[in-house]
Amino acid sequence: HRYHVRVRQGLARATFSELAEYLAVRMLPRGIPASELHMICRGKTPDGADALSPAGGRDMTVMLLFREGFHAANEGASWLSEQSQKLASAEAEMEKLGRRIEANFEDGGETSVRLAEVTGLVEMLEQSLESVRVSEAKLPEMLAFRDRVLAAAERLRTLRKGVRL
Repeated sequence: HRYHVRVRQGLARATFSELAEYLAVRMLPRGIPASELHMICRGKTPDGADALSPAGGRDMTVMLLFREGFHAANEGASWLSEQSQKLASAEAEMEKLGRRIEANFEDGGETSVRLAEVTGLVEMLEQSLESVRVSEAKLPEMLAFRDRVLAAAERLRTLRKGVRL
């Protein structure tokens, strides 16, 4: 992609960190922090505090790269979002199943089948937790997700004990 950015204060007064912040907020997909952007200008990697063009030129070209692991972390963030929705549905289903089990409602094995389906999803999420990489910005969300998955696994163990076969 090519971006054309107008720098009102002039290239001599604007810095690379300001450019990175501008791109992260206004031109790139949401959630990409400026710290993940890596720029190359005139064959060198400039420091964030460096002026875009110390000589005050009228235009310049900068190549924008992403830091190592960025794409894996971005895919991890997408995975986290999708799986959080699935886990929320599983948690709601566990509540329904918990009420049925506590009331000793007999339904010809349907509860056991639904419990097995939810268990399969939660076990898959539990196994995936260690292999998914996210950025530092998403780490608190990932830790909260892990806690929810572990709590769901524990709740399922309790529910399975209460099911009469």
